[in-house]
Amino acid sequence: MKLAVSSGDRSDLAAGSAVRARRRETLSAWEHFVKGDDEAATAIVPPCVLRSWYRCRDTHHVDPIAPSRPAHTRHDEPVPRHADVYVLLGELASDIVAGVGNCLATVTDAHARILRSETAPELRPLAARSDLEPDALWPESRHGTNGMGTALLQERPVVVRGPEHWRQDMHGWTCLGVALHDPVTGRPVGALNVSSHSEARITRLVEKLDSGMVPARRRLLRNAFRDATAVAERFALETFTRGGRVLGLDVAGNVITASEAVRREIRGLPPGFLLDPTSRRCPARTPLHTVAARSAPLAAADPDWTGTAVIGHPFGRPDLYRITPVYGAAGLAGWILASRGRAAAQDVAVASATEAAQDHPNRIAALSGDSVLLLDPKEIRYAEASRHIVWLVTDLGRVRAAAKGMLTVERELARYGFIRVHRSFVVNPGRVRRIHHKGHGLIALSTDEIGSETIPVSRRSTEVVRRLLGL
Repeated sequence: MKLAVSSGDRSDLAAGSAVRARRRETLSAWEHFVKGDDEAATAIVPPCVLRSWYRCRDTHHVDPIAPSRPAHTRHDEPVPRHADVYVLLGELASDIVAGVGNCLATVTDAHARILRSETAPELRPLAARSDLEPDALWPESRHGTNGMGTALLQERPVVVRGPEHWRQDMHGWTCLGVALHDPVTGRPVGALNVSSHSEARITRLVEKLDSGMVPARRRLLRNAFRDATAVAERFALETFTRGGRVLGLDVAGNVITASEAVRREIRGLPPGFLLDPTSRRCPARTPLHTVAARSAPLAAADPDWTGTAVIGHPFGRPDLYRITPVYGAAGLAGWILASRGRAAAQDVAVASATEAAQDHPNRIAALSGDSVLLLDPKEIRYAEASRHIVWLVTDLGRVRAAAKGMLTVERELARYGFIRVHRSFVVNPGRVRRIHHKGHGLIALSTDEIGSETIPVSRRSTEVVRRLLGL
């Protein structure tokens, strides 16, 4: 007896046969590619996946055979900047798993850390073994081509089918990842990834998932308007009380608004406020972008931080600007730059030294005459404050710190193990050579081999210093 086969069944069988044939070809191309033979892959593998393979093999050196070791981390921030957007993605992930079935969906942040995982009951044990659970890290540089880390590097949805995954132990999965990008910075905010053992189930979701991200994209845009409004309000207060050359920037350094004195020198700035982020993204004004990029980590570490920058082009003469962070409902919203007048030669030197040190993150900037010194932290014995100037005592002699204020210098040196021992002194413990007992439980330090210098230790710091030095 023959079994009747409908035309729909024939179509499904043909599609399944085509999928299996393509997977065999892809697997063969993958086997050759991991050995250094690229020819077959360039003809078969989708361009975005092929670029990922090149990164995995030639840049990240991800082992395609051995399963990678799990890595987990927790966010330092109690509430992530885009928490409301991640909630929307989590709701979408839950709806997809409930509606599609036999799949799992993950929401990641910009670092490919899983924030939320929704899994069909039958896949939960497998998801746990594959490390597809909250707090697991899935960057491409660690796990190879995958629907989370690779999606964050793409502007469009990415589908990774079976052996298109770089790691062999992921070849049983087909993944669809869609990333969200910040409308202000253009950088990824996070991604939603759906994974299943059924390729057909995943490929049918591409348009649905992309359209399902619309509410989250709208939320990001709304938040950008909200942050710009906070900057505009702060700008209005600044110009009302001070006047002069003032700019309001978003977190990326794009101009939201500027005073008339600035507008006369920057052509093309429309009057009013550019609240829409798509209207103000301008890659040409790189000095402002640089100021924002270098100020952001400092403001994140200290909410009370303010700084200065020397800016010339495109504003004409070099002026010294005060940098003030503006905070909104979800953290850093932008910047106010207010001119403090014509930059003196010393201001320009300090700015040059600071930029040089930031371009060389393992160096400390100092000023010596007309020169900028980039010091290895090990060369610095201690720092001493004298009024508003901080001096660094180094193997090269006594030089002036480029950073202003003892608190700023202390934070800069703390990364390398330096400790504050007195209101006027920060010491490199590794360079201490002598301890002087001053009586009544007080001590002083010397980093000089012959012991001719004396660094006082405050009573409050004495016990910490004793423990640190093993006394």
